[in-house]
Amino acid sequence: MLARLSALAKRFFWPVLIVVFAASLALVLWSGRAETMSFRDAACSFEDRLPGCLDSIEFWNGGLAYFDSSLATTGDTLWSLKSLLWTYWGLEFAGAGDAAVTAEAILPLHVLQMKKSGCMGLSWLAMMLAEARDLPLSVIMLPGHVFLRYGADSSTAINLEPNREGYSYTDAEYREKYKAGPWTGLEFKPLTATQFVGLAAFNMGNLYLDSDLRRALTWYRMAEEFFSEYPGIKANQEIAKSRLPDHL
Repeated sequence: MLARLSALAKRFFWPVLIVVFAASLALVLWSGRAETMSFRDAACSFEDRLPGCLDSIEFWNGGLAYFDSSLATTGDTLWSLKSLLWTYWGLEFAGAGDAAVTAEAILPLHVLQMKKSGCMGLSWLAMMLAEARDLPLSVIMLPGHVFLRYGADSSTAINLEPNREGYSYTDAEYREKYKAGPWTGLEFKPLTATQFVGLAAFNMGNLYLDSDLRRALTWYRMAEEFFSEYPGIKANQEIAKSRLPDHL
C-alpha cells in the first residue's frame, strides 16, 4: 500500500510519521497491546520517558510514602487520598478556560512540578495512585470534563470534583451543570486507563489545532488508537485535515 502512495501523500505521511516518533516514541510502542496500558506508564510515555520513570521522581515517591503513613495513622483511605492531593502535593486549580487545558495542566509529571492542574492532570495523578495502591477509584467523563468517583459500589460511591479539592457533587448536580452537552452516551461510565489515555491525547491534539496541524493530527491518531469510540476525535481530525494547506 505504501508503495502506491502518491507523491502528494508521501510528502504528508512521512513528516507526520517522524513527528510521531519524535513526540513520544514510548507511547507508540504501546500499539497492539493497549489492554495492558497503565496510568503510570502512560504518564512517563507522554513526556518521552520510558515506562518505570516514576521510580526516580522524588515528588511521586514522597507522595506514596505520605499516603502510606497517613493511611497507617488514620485508617481512612479516602481522607489520605485527598490529603495527598491537596495538602501534601498542594495541587491547585489552574483556573477556568485556557489555563486549565495547557500541557502543564494535563500532563501529570508537569502537574507535580508546577502544582497547578486542570481536571485531567489531577485525575490522572489520582488514578496513578489508585493503580499503585489498589484503591477503589475511577475517573468519569462528562462533556468537556472529568471527575473522580471513590467506592466500588456505585450506589454508595462518593464523587470528587478535581477542580474543587474533592468537593462532592451528586450525579444529578453534574447532569444539571453540564446539561448543554454535547453528550455522547459515554458519560458517567468509568474510563479504562486506555480510554483515559486516549482522551488525554485528544486534549493534547486540541492544544495544537490552531497552531501546529501536523502535531495535532499526530495526537489525534494516538487518541483514536486508544479511545476510538469517542466521537470528538474523528470530528477534530477532520477539522485539522480541512485546514491543511493544499501543497501538503
